[in-house]
Amino acid sequence: MKTPSTFLYDLVHTLTKSEKRYIKVQSGSGEKDYIHLMDALIAQKTFDEDKLIKDNEGANFVKYLAVNKRYLYELLLKSLAHFGQKTLEDKVYEKITAANELIEKGLFQAAFNELKKGHKIAEKYELFGLQIMLCGIEKRLLSQKQFKTKDDHAIHQIFKVETNSLEQLKNTREYWYLFQQIAQFGKRFQRIQNEEQQKHIESLTESPKFQHQSLATNFRSKLHFYQANAAFQFILGNVEKAYKINSLFLGLLEEKPHFLRLYAEDYMATLNNMLIDSLIIGKYDMLEEGIARLVLLLERPEFKSIKNIESRVFRQRYLLLMNWSLKQKDFEKAMKWIPEIEKGLKQFGKKIEKHHRVTFYYLAAYLLFQNSRYDEALEWNNLILNDPKEDVVKEIFYFARILNLLIHYELGNYTLLDSLLLSTPKYLKPRRAIYSTEKALFRFLKKLLNCIDKTEKKKLITDFKDKIDDLFQNPNEKWMFNYLDLRLWALLSRYSVVK
Repeated sequence: MKTPSTFLYDLVHTLTKSEKRYIKVQSGSGEKDYIHLMDALIAQKTFDEDKLIKDNEGANFVKYLAVNKRYLYELLLKSLAHFGQKTLEDKVYEKITAANELIEKGLFQAAFNELKKGHKIAEKYELFGLQIMLCGIEKRLLSQKQFKTKDDHAIHQIFKVETNSLEQLKNTREYWYLFQQIAQFGKRFQRIQNEEQQKHIESLTESPKFQHQSLATNFRSKLHFYQANAAFQFILGNVEKAYKINSLFLGLLEEKPHFLRLYAEDYMATLNNMLIDSLIIGKYDMLEEGIARLVLLLERPEFKSIKNIESRVFRQRYLLLMNWSLKQKDFEKAMKWIPEIEKGLKQFGKKIEKHHRVTFYYLAAYLLFQNSRYDEALEWNNLILNDPKEDVVKEIFYFARILNLLIHYELGNYTLLDSLLLSTPKYLKPRRAIYSTEKALFRFLKKLLNCIDKTEKKKLITDFKDKIDDLFQNPNEKWMFNYLDLRLWALLSRYSVVK
């Protein structure tokens, strides 16, 4: 039996309040089966078609469910296409549609005027693909015997625009491909790990297009040039250089404000990258200024078209602030943000992707733990541990188990901790290699739980501190300390004071 698709359910659950209201207003007055179906889907926390049918037994939309589902899906797509701000591309498409309609009616000069308006927008914003479409309709128009403006100049102009557009599309495609290859390498490997990878990345970065901005002949290509170079420097660990290149990218867009609306998504993503660079290299004044700049995007008209911009600004802002406090080891400063984060997570819900929500949970738990607020830390950490699907940011799920041990130790839950010291290694072993630091922690906690003698306990603590300091110097272990710095716990935990 075929499993019902979740496409409609997923689409319905992305709708904003404004979009839902718009769709209902457009549906008009009177009872509509497809609107009842939409409301029923909204009421479901997870998609379950059998339950949908059972809970709405007797409703008209259930009688012809397949038809209503298909109609509602198509209606939502059409309604969303007309909702909100029109893109620049939409404006050109309107001129294309208008020109086609006017040609069908024999109103050739009016059609030509619409095409001229479309060309004006497409030329200003370098919409080369649309320029080719406009030229195609213009050719159709010139083939009409009744169209009196047919002459050699018009033919020459179409040839010129089409030739340039094709060349620019080729240039843009090549720079896009170059950037994507470097970006995908970064996502997959993060850093160059062997000679084969080194040769691969060199084959990309030795190309003239990567090295010479002058070969990028249009605005979009120039943006891809900067993106490729910034991604490459970040892969190499040259974060300072990546920061400077990302700054140039943003500067290019600020110099050409009419392009900002067209490339608002790229601007926002690069601003976030630059803020991460600032955090890594310790440019805290630039980080603070950049976060303020990020928040101000909400007030700028060029960014109104970005989907869920409020939730994205919230997510980027608070993840940066929390990581900033961790980097500076100013854990107390972060406490004022926890209530704001909790409020934002409730407000935006699934508009914040799961991997970001899980990251928030862990950072909040870790910061609360560092501030000795162990009960609250446990609540946040349990949001991760109680999730049955470890399908994103798996490392966080793994380190949440280690943090769980420390929280229960500090809470004095020794019986539970004794059980967790058996189950946690068993959980980790099939999922990834266990760090030597983790093994040292497991041994230490087991011995500490069973130790009564004060002198022996003091020696255990001293030996553990020394062991952790040594392990921190091991390059293979340092990754763990990014998630959970046991050196701080070794210094500040109440176990370190022998009673």
